Amino acid sequence: MKQDSTTIKLLTPGKDKAAEHLWQQLSQHALELNPFFSSSFVSAFNAHKANGSIKLLLALDPSGTKALAVMPVVLVRRGLLFKLPSTLAGDYGPLGTLLISEEATPAALSKLLETACNLSWTKTLILPFHGTGGPVYKCLENVLSAHGWKYQVSSKEDRAFQLSGREGRADFDALKKRSSWKGAFKNQRRLEKEGSLSFTMLETSDDIQAGLEDFLKLEAAGWKGKQGTALLSRAPDAAFTRELVSKSGEADNIRVGQLRFDDKLIATNILLREQGRIFGWKTTFDESFAKFSPGQLLIYFSTQKLLEDPAFSGADSLSTPDNQMANKAWTSRFPYATLFIGTGPIARFAMWEAQAGARAKLALKGKIKKLLGRK
Repeated sequence: MKQDSTTIKLLTPGKDKAAEHLWQQLSQHALELNPFFSSSFVSAFNAHKANGSIKLLLALDPSGTKALAVMPVVLVRRGLLFKLPSTLAGDYGPLGTLLISEEATPAALSKLLETACNLSWTKTLILPFHGTGGPVYKCLENVLSAHGWKYQVSSKEDRAFQLSGREGRADFDALKKRSSWKGAFKNQRRLEKEGSLSFTMLETSDDIQAGLEDFLKLEAAGWKGKQGTALLSRAPDAAFTRELVSKSGEADNIRVGQLRFDDKLIATNILLREQGRIFGWKTTFDESFAKFSPGQLLIYFSTQKLLEDPAFSGADSLSTPDNQMANKAWTSRFPYATLFIGTGPIARFAMWEAQAGARAKLALKGKIKKLLGRK
């Protein structure tokens, strides 16, 4: 039997220029796109949010000149007993679909998973927020079944997604007729009677930098600022965001939408972009205009602008499954789940313990939200 000659490198993000170049190439041409596994996001997060704890697993072809797969990994404690390796997917980047080349073989992918599992003595790996409707998940299923891995799929959910092309345009046109949007359009007319309502999508690096600062100030002026959860509330959060937006802007991988009433910014969003695929990363609005549905109108105008772009290939809301605003606007769904993968005698127990811990933390989070009066 021919031995697989894939090389797996364990790296610190940003420390190997040659590896960084291969990583960037794969990010742009992977089977499925994921901005949260790009060098721009991972390096910024590692520097400002993860205290340098992120490791990058890079699978290289036999020549060492092409990246076959990339996996940013951090050790997490989901339960009480074990720290387990997990891909970098969570509140700041709720998408964990692996970056895989079309040329990646099942053996290469299995070797990558094995290396990741071996980062813990439990030999267990967590893949949170992994897309389940595309070719990468099919590759994973085939590899896990064929190579005898232990694995479990949990937290199966789906969230709002906007299609592109004719189908996306048809969905958008139908939106205008929905009863759930009558109130928003009525508010639009009310605003337009009192002043000028305008929408702009910022695209150049300089405009995006200015747009980011506008976003940060508006977010900090709202409830997140009062509760200390706005990006400006913590220096590491602000530094991470500024570095991410700066790097993404230089690579033309970000957009900032702005809705203004006269000269006043009333709603704005930050959209990450990978080869025409859009990811709705952050949104905020002026709470003094809440009765005019500024967030809903922002989604409407943003979608209209995106559909005009020939390169647009769909938009992931990145929202929670029950987000009413996103669900009203984008009626298609993006399915995802958390995968637990392992090998060896203790793997199944480690998976069970991690899932039990995650359920307990989720229940506690829900109680805290209720105490704070948030949905």
